[in-house]
Amino acid sequence: MSSVRLFTCADQKDWQAYLPATTSIFGSVEYANISEQHTSYPSQLFVIASDDAWIAYPFFLRPIDALPFADQVSSAKWDILTPEYTGPIAYGRIDSSLARCFFDEFSAFCCDEGIVTEVAHLHPWHSQLEALDQTQVTFNREIVYVDVTLAEAEMWNKSFSYMCRKNINRSRQEQVRVFTAQTLDHVREFYRIYVQTMDRRSARSNYYFPFEYFAAFFEQVPEHARFVLAEYKDQIVASTLYLHDDQDVYSYLGGADHAFQLARPTNAVIHETIGWARAQGKRRLILGGGYKPDDGIFRFKASFSPLRATFNLYKRIHAYDQYNSLASAWAQFYHQDLDKDSYFPLYRIVPESN
Repeated sequence: MSSVRLFTCADQKDWQAYLPATTSIFGSVEYANISEQHTSYPSQLFVIASDDAWIAYPFFLRPIDALPFADQVSSAKWDILTPEYTGPIAYGRIDSSLARCFFDEFSAFCCDEGIVTEVAHLHPWHSQLEALDQTQVTFNREIVYVDVTLAEAEMWNKSFSYMCRKNINRSRQEQVRVFTAQTLDHVREFYRIYVQTMDRRSARSNYYFPFEYFAAFFEQVPEHARFVLAEYKDQIVASTLYLHDDQDVYSYLGGADHAFQLARPTNAVIHETIGWARAQGKRRLILGGGYKPDDGIFRFKASFSPLRATFNLYKRIHAYDQYNSLASAWAQFYHQDLDKDSYFPLYRIVPESN
């Protein structure tokens, strides 16, 4: 027998029982709380459980009525977006019947709640793909990860490229000091570097998180969030926020002052983090990918490791009539032609001219 359970951030202990931060920091109620405070999107955890196994699925509900053309499709209420590196995450031995039950029950839930579409960011190692319609799993990008279980000498000689080793040595010669944030003033320095980096890269508006967003990680989940800063000539010149659970460390957000690039502070930050992750018994440091395939950011990350993983998205339409109506309303509102391959869900695109 299996049962369906649905939790919100108010059900903190229940959420933690099924999906603790030690299993998935991005799927945790702590991360959900911070995201909900920042976006106002309700966070939920959908669980299918048997006696000794379960599948837990964290997601955010985005209101359709916030769209400027939504009044044309009154029956559409929500769409779903999951946190990074999640998807359905399993505990215990999952048989085909429980996986199928999850798929059927979650489909019914979406129908009952007026959910139009679902987008899940699937963890390359931990997502329970058997609980999904695998025909709707699509390639998003290739990501770089470091096997931090390697011995230090093997890491240096076999994982790091020649240029990476050279840049780490350069940061040592320049006496770049790496340390973790101990105060909110350190987080403010991280934030200064981060905003400066987003400005330099002409980043999209959704990358401009307020300072309070980062302060929440520092204050609310200190055991799973690590701000690593690089100091050079008495000033902070690079910094990265890493999130971590039992197995994985994730390079989440960060940046560097381009004026001090020759001191290679980001190499120093990553190198220190690899050593910390090894000492903590982690398995991987997930550096992620670039903005585009094989761009400069990707090549920089690749200098730390030859290992790659596939990062996939799950894209599913639950209400085809409402989806098509929203897409048509979007095209009329923005006076744009439909390009169904450009983005999903199509009606969430905001054209650059707008």
